[in-house]
Amino acid sequence: MNSENWTSRNYDQADAYISEHEEETQTRAVIDCGGGVHALLPKGLPALKMRFPGLFMIAPLPLLMACVIFLPLSGFLGEWEVNSTTLSISFFCLVMLAGLMRVILAVLNNRDMFPRKYFVTLGPEGLAMHFSRIHFLSGHPRAAMAWSEVDTVQRTSIFFFPALMLGRPSVPALQVNSKQGQPVLIPLNSRQPEREKDFESMETLIRENRNR
Repeated sequence: MNSENWTSRNYDQADAYISEHEEETQTRAVIDCGGGVHALLPKGLPALKMRFPGLFMIAPLPLLMACVIFLPLSGFLGEWEVNSTTLSISFFCLVMLAGLMRVILAVLNNRDMFPRKYFVTLGPEGLAMHFSRIHFLSGHPRAAMAWSEVDTVQRTSIFFFPALMLGRPSVPALQVNSKQGQPVLIPLNSRQPEREKDFESMETLIRENRNR
């Protein structure tokens, strides 16, 4: 069977299910989409499709964050002295930075402007990544493998570009290595107990399908 056929079919099924069951994606990284197809979401990460209205709304926010960071940094690297005034300005900048990050996360929760289109599918035929090049600057953002090609599964840390919006240069990920090709990567950024449970669920699904 052509890999492009089953990867596209599994993605279309998962995409349709997720768009109608957004509430499930708020608390779960493994979504059962029916028919043996599961969506493995990059939980806790802003890996979302950006439509023009969303781009228009969010574009100024990173610029404001950069300005808030640059002000105290340039001041202390320049001629600022450590006193109550400069410390107050720095504290105010930190508060502004935290507030801007909360605003960004709130804007990203609008699914009309930022739909959830990027994830990994796990189906009867195999695993497939559905990300864009900007998410994985190196590697293959659309790697896929049939169950017969799965070699090993390991937990690791990877660079995932959207995580930079959260101040994370690297995030935990489940890496499924292929016998002949690119690995499938599933990034997560949930809290430790939740992440452990999510990884275990994914590993169980992979093991069950691989042994069929």
